[in-house]
Amino acid sequence: MKSRRILLILLVTLIYFSIYFSINVRAVNSSGNPASVRVGVWLVNVEKIDLAASSYRLDFYLWFRFNPAEIGLDDVKEFEFVNGYPTKYEVYSSEERGYLEYRVRGDFIKTFDFSRYPFETHKLTIELEHKNLTASYLSFEVDPTSNVDMAVNVAGWEIGGFEASVTEHSYGDEAYSRFVFSITLKRPVTSSFIKSVLPIAVITTISLLAFAISPQNFAQRIGLGVTTLMSATAFHLALLSSIPPMGYLTLADRMMLAIYAIFLYNLSASVYIMKLVDAKKTEEAQIFNKKALKTLPIIIVILIITQLIL
Repeated sequence: MKSRRILLILLVTLIYFSIYFSINVRAVNSSGNPASVRVGVWLVNVEKIDLAASSYRLDFYLWFRFNPAEIGLDDVKEFEFVNGYPTKYEVYSSEERGYLEYRVRGDFIKTFDFSRYPFETHKLTIELEHKNLTASYLSFEVDPTSNVDMAVNVAGWEIGGFEASVTEHSYGDEAYSRFVFSITLKRPVTSSFIKSVLPIAVITTISLLAFAISPQNFAQRIGLGVTTLMSATAFHLALLSSIPPMGYLTLADRMMLAIYAIFLYNLSASVYIMKLVDAKKTEEAQIFNKKALKTLPIIIVILIITQLIL
């Protein structure tokens, strides 16, 4: 009984390796080089970008050009998308002509880099590999006719260039040929500045008007500083609500830290002036207010230089 089990296991293993070897052998031409398959993409539309979920929805045509003497049509069809599971349907195929075309539409996933948010640039990629054939048996090539449709328009983003390339991705001892098509999207500088920087700049400027208020009216000074600080905090939370939580600081975070430093300086000066006024040192409070106002531009310049260095 035990010998029968061993024979059965050996038989199944032999069948598996025979099938795997036969599949791979078909993808090698007579010279022993891997079969070459040319891949192209025509991007029709970028339907949606979900920054919070790090996903995007694309609509595009995908085609393969190959030599039927090197690889069969059924083998070419056995590919998969590495960064998504979109739906696809076959538009046209011909083994005699060595051509296969799909219309693909669906969601793709990529980890976005938000370190420059809200002035960041993102690359939306389409990545695919063959399911079974390694780089020793199949090698993808870029079809130079790949392009982005002129009608592609993404609300709130500027479309940069696109790039198609082929790399090798290793899984342990095995390497697979990977085709990568990417399109660059960037935020418009002017609109990003107006939406993200200008409001907080106005709020901070209003808070600094406290230095124009007489030291005797310290209650109004502190009230103005606290009110604008709460507005700045609410703006900060709203600014970050459209992106996922991250373990690093974005440009918006660093900008808000500088703003909070200015608010801290403003409120600290107001509280100290209040103590001087309560101690009947009105003249000394006025002198301190003038010195604090003169020091303010120096602090702002230091904070700006720090932002540029970081």
